[in-house]
Amino acid sequence: MDFHFAFLLLQVNLINQGALDAPFSCIPSATKVGLGFKLAPQEGIIAARGSQTLQISFSATMLGRFEEEFRFSVAGSPTPAILTIRGSVTGPSLHFDLPELDFGDISFGFPYTQRCRLTNSSPVPVTFQLRISFDGTQPAVDSVDQIRCHSDPAWRKGVHLYVEPREFTITPSQGTILPQGHQDIQVTLCSNSVMEFYRKMLVDLEGFGKGVASLVITARCLVPKLQVSPHVLQYDECLLKVPYEKKFIIRNPSHLPGCYGLIEQVWHPIHLPLSNIIEELIRGKKGLDVTLLVSIQS
Repeated sequence: MDFHFAFLLLQVNLINQGALDAPFSCIPSATKVGLGFKLAPQEGIIAARGSQTLQISFSATMLGRFEEEFRFSVAGSPTPAILTIRGSVTGPSLHFDLPELDFGDISFGFPYTQRCRLTNSSPVPVTFQLRISFDGTQPAVDSVDQIRCHSDPAWRKGVHLYVEPREFTITPSQGTILPQGHQDIQVTLCSNSVMEFYRKMLVDLEGFGKGVASLVITARCLVPKLQVSPHVLQYDECLLKVPYEKKFIIRNPSHLPGCYGLIEQVWHPIHLPLSNIIEELIRGKKGLDVTLLVSIQS
């Protein structure tokens, strides 16, 4: 008999072919496979020429073929009655509808979503949990969140993570699939690593094992090079407290979206006492470039 990795219920009849009532009892099995069987009733009395129906439940704990003997001692009989059960335990059959989940070229910090379907072709329900191989734990930095936070130090120093980022999000990441049923899966990748991805989405089954099925995920994360024109904004002479407006253009010649932020350059000038400047000029020292910063408060 072939069994899937699940609970199974059987019925057998224990027949008394003698002319006297026969008290019987089941001798427990101590093997790993035998411990997965439960018989009820385990003892009783079978009337002469009568029979007793036994309910046998089986919960498999390991894969492969098996052969198990159950012995029933009968009062007054020198030899026990023997019931032999043979079979094979196979794992649940799960498969994805795609050979590979390919994101192609993606942009740093932008989320991308792909979809697939996980089908359970087994005659029993399965409870699953999905995970990505070698994914991190710290939440990845999303470009949209970074744009909303102008004070984010990542604008100046780049994205620095103390642990590996969790770049994949799976929805749903766990659940139960009915026999011959399926579950649509949504996988979102927000990369914080400029690299080529080759990962696997692994399927763990409750009560069975880890990584019983997998789907390869590939992607290539890039950072598009944005272009600024013109490179220098020339304001010439400006009047105090008069606003001046200049425009420049940021271009993205790539096929990927790009995230940018305007960073204010903080300049810390050296304040040289005016008396020292005049003294150096009077002495006639050559080659001294002096910038005098004047701030007039109204």
